[in-house]
Amino acid sequence: MVGAGVAGAGTVTAWTVVAATGHRPQHLRPDSHEWVQAQLLRIALKLRREYNTEVGISGMALGVDQWWARAVLDAELDLWSYIPCEQQADRWSDAQQAEWKRLRAMAVKERVFGDSYSPRLLHARNDGMIADADAMVAVLRPGKTTGGTASAVEKIRTRRVPHILVDLDARTVRLVASPLSLVVEIPAR
Repeated sequence: MVGAGVAGAGTVTAWTVVAATGHRPQHLRPDSHEWVQAQLLRIALKLRREYNTEVGISGMALGVDQWWARAVLDAELDLWSYIPCEQQADRWSDAQQAEWKRLRAMAVKERVFGDSYSPRLLHARNDGMIADADAMVAVLRPGKTTGGTASAVEKIRTRRVPHILVDLDARTVRLVASPLSLVVEIPAR
């Protein structure tokens, strides 16, 4: 981890680098898209202002990853793009590919984890984000226990990485400041 992390009694001195993980659009209710995007921007601004965050890492996939990338840029943080492989966007629409290229070009740092598509590269990308971040933002439906987001959240919890949990079902946002296991509700607007 890069930053200072959690310091005594739940006080956070700095989370310099924060990554996000979350479901793809097909796993989100359409009526939650705007809410999630608003929460991600609110979180990015709060991280910059109160947690000394300077960098946001995005896995650059559709949905939460790209919404986080836009929130990071809107909050005037540096964007790092972690791309599983060069072909990540190949099967997307022209508009989706153009947005991926735009966000990618705005990143100040980039990591590409392999030469050609393989599911193991998706996990390698997630592992790289978790390893390089001081904290994570996890946007998930708690009942969805399979897939890359569920796997990443399990790794975050097992490794006791501090995280901000955006619960799509309850529409709540809470800070889980592991290793202290301090849970702080963050009112959603």
